[in-house]
Amino acid sequence: MTISHTPADTPANARSARSRYRHSEGSAARLRLLTDAGIAFADDGNSAAALNMILAKTLAFLSMEEGVLLYRHDDGLHVHAAQGPVAPVGARLPITGALHAALLENALPLVQQDIQSRLRIGRDKAIGLEVLVPLRFHGRSAGILALMSARPVSPPNADDLSALQILGTMFAAAYLADSKPASRAAANESAAKLKQLTSRELQVFAMMPRGLTNAAMAQELGIAAGTVKVHIERILHKLDLRDRTQAAVYAVDCGFGG
Repeated sequence: MTISHTPADTPANARSARSRYRHSEGSAARLRLLTDAGIAFADDGNSAAALNMILAKTLAFLSMEEGVLLYRHDDGLHVHAAQGPVAPVGARLPITGALHAALLENALPLVQQDIQSRLRIGRDKAIGLEVLVPLRFHGRSAGILALMSARPVSPPNADDLSALQILGTMFAAAYLADSKPASRAAANESAAKLKQLTSRELQVFAMMPRGLTNAAMAQELGIAAGTVKVHIERILHKLDLRDRTQAAVYAVDCGFGG
């Protein structure tokens, strides 16, 4: 007796069905992650609660355990969310090595396996898998989302990496939108402080980043060195600054050249 198999019963078709199922499950998981992230940002913005929740969901999506959200500041990368034995919230990291590469223009997610990660704290820095996702929005680099696993796990596939890039854009947009009011407030505060200075004091203040002596300033301005000293004392008092060095730094922040 001959037993015939329908096409649906063949091993090839069974493998194809399993592949379609895994693809469908993967697509659903990526959609859930991006939907949850979008809702979190819409409800809570760039808050610590939203960032930690999205980081945890992203790690669960990739079956990874450790992660760090790094936002870019003038003095390096600052940790804004963390999970696992990694650099804690508030820590600052210099922009070097792989972190620097992930911040370059048009950088793509960087996948590294079996490395020593500088993002880990403690003696054991061995990592089975590390994924660095650039955070970019409107051509601006906002930071890096670093995802890690001490144990070897399968690296994200092309579709997963595409989803992570979208997530990185969401992180960047939330951060840059959140930082704009603060930047405007800081600029307004600086402008209000500078209005306290007389025109001559403002001239002296603008020269301070150059590191000139009182005598050199006096020669350029055509006044006495003692008068320059008085102007500087009044500048420090009006702007609530400790010394000439702090005044020079503040002058650069206000847009006066060094």
